[in-house]
Amino acid sequence: MVPHCKSIGCNCAVVLDSDFCDACSHRHKTAQAIKEEAGKSLAERYPKYYKSVGDLTEVDVYAVHFLFQIQDPSGAIQHASKKLLLSGVRTGGKSQFKDIKEARDTLTRWLQLNPENQNESPHQ
Repeated sequence: MVPHCKSIGCNCAVVLDSDFCDACSHRHKTAQAIKEEAGKSLAERYPKYYKSVGDLTEVDVYAVHFLFQIQDPSGAIQHASKKLLLSGVRTGGKSQFKDIKEARDTLTRWLQLNPENQNESPHQ
């Protein structure tokens, strides 16, 4: 008698020394990989999006720029980021709409000042 796959609902013949056919074995391995991935923290899954803050209990927008190594001699990217992160809540009394518009205008100016970066690859 030919051994059959032990997966529920599958009647495929299996090779000797195996309990599952190739298809069911692959599904089992894929399900196992998904479970292992689900067990990881978001920081482990997406390390570029998370930075360790060590023993800090608070962090400001400037520390965020430092942690994410924002490199821009003009300061335009940091300025736009600050406006977005704190839109409508800073002491200047500007509305969220105005802060976001100014952030957009600042980034547009950065693009004008850096046309050589237009064709840069995303991994540089």
